[in-house]
Amino acid sequence: MSTPFPGQVEALSIKASGPATQGGRISLSELARITSGFQATLERIAYSILIGYRRQGRLPKEIVDAVRIDFVGFREGSVVLDLRRPGIEALDDLFNASFEALVSGLKFLQGSPSELPPHFNTAVINGILTMCGGISQRNISEISFSAEGQTYFTLNAGMRAVLRAAQRGGSQQELTIIGRLHMGDFDPLSLRCRIDTHSGSVSCDLDDELRDDVLDLIDTLVIASGVAEMQADGSTVRVLHLSDIEELETSTSGSLDGLAHQQGILPVASIETLRGKPVDDFEAFMEIVRSAR
Repeated sequence: MSTPFPGQVEALSIKASGPATQGGRISLSELARITSGFQATLERIAYSILIGYRRQGRLPKEIVDAVRIDFVGFREGSVVLDLRRPGIEALDDLFNASFEALVSGLKFLQGSPSELPPHFNTAVINGILTMCGGISQRNISEISFSAEGQTYFTLNAGMRAVLRAAQRGGSQQELTIIGRLHMGDFDPLSLRCRIDTHSGSVSCDLDDELRDDVLDLIDTLVIASGVAEMQADGSTVRVLHLSDIEELETSTSGSLDGLAHQQGILPVASIETLRGKPVDDFEAFMEIVRSAR
């Protein structure tokens, strides 16, 4: 649920709720995931507002400074992170314009996930999904963004499903691969693994809800599905955002004795049992053999 944007925001509170926040605690990896993802999303939207998507690379310093927001306090009550703008004058209303575009864009997607709202692109969608990466039944159930008692938007399992629908509707494509699963790095922003296929290795990231499945399937053949970000050549996967993974059932070979027992084959007691019936017309038989060559 969200409220209308008031026009000026100087301070924000981010509240994380769920089993992992009991006792007013939050892991450093989740803290980094939420705060870094939020800051990066504001910067991407601000860049779109001011310049557009044409220029790649690092964001100009003045844009980054204009949407900067600092961590100033921590409160219990699940977990509440207090943020405040540093008061930089350059491009001062860009922060509010970016935050308003984020709030209105998420509301727009809830009604029409097949169409991207203004200033949303693949990087923005993927960045918000990164913030949702810790949402699971055992970890964090929701993350809400509010100011002065009003909630602007909430990230939860429902919102994540909307974002995934938007992700599939963009330039990215759904993909299923088969290969051997290997673990990668667990960096603060994303859980990662690698799947080695017959055509090469595919880097994957995943949400917390798939973490145990991935750990259980390490070094096994798996079939994995998700949304793939492609390289510029259109044929190479840059990263696969996993949505499902399971072990691939393969045939297993048994011993010769075991196979013989399964097929009811008994040991040969006499060489005579291997003899076939006598051939009445041997020359006719050989003629058939010669004609088959």
